[in-house]
Amino acid sequence: MEDHDETLEQRVERVRADRARALLAMQAVASVTGVSAAAMQSRRRVNDEVRRARALAWYLSHTEYGWPLYRVGAAFDRDRTTVAKACRQVEDRRDDPALDGLLERVGRGLAEIAGVAEAA
Repeated sequence: MEDHDETLEQRVERVRADRARALLAMQAVASVTGVSAAAMQSRRRVNDEVRRARALAWYLSHTEYGWPLYRVGAAFDRDRTTVAKACRQVEDRRDDPALDGLLERVGRGLAEIAGVAEAA
C-alpha cells in the first residue's frame, strides 16, 4: 500500500509498528555490541562506538525489514540523508569478515522474529 493511500489510523499503526521494530533492531545490536539502545537513541553528541552501533541498527532495518531509507529515518526519528550516509559506511565496512558475520547473524534473527510477528 502506498503511504498516500493510508488512512490516518493505518499510518499511526504503521508508525507504531515501525518504531517497535526499530527498537528491536537496536536491542539486537545492543546485545552484540554492548552499546545500549538508550545510547543509540540519544540526540546528544555520541562517541564513535555509539555512532557505529546506531548505524548497524539503521542498516539492519533497511536490509532485513526491506524499508526504504526514508522509512528507516522516520522510525528512528532521523533524517533520511543521515541514515543513507550511515548505511553506506556500514556497507563499505562489510569487507571485514567479523562485521559481515555479525550482520548476517543478527540480520537472520531479526528477519526470523519479524516473520513470526507478521504471521501472528
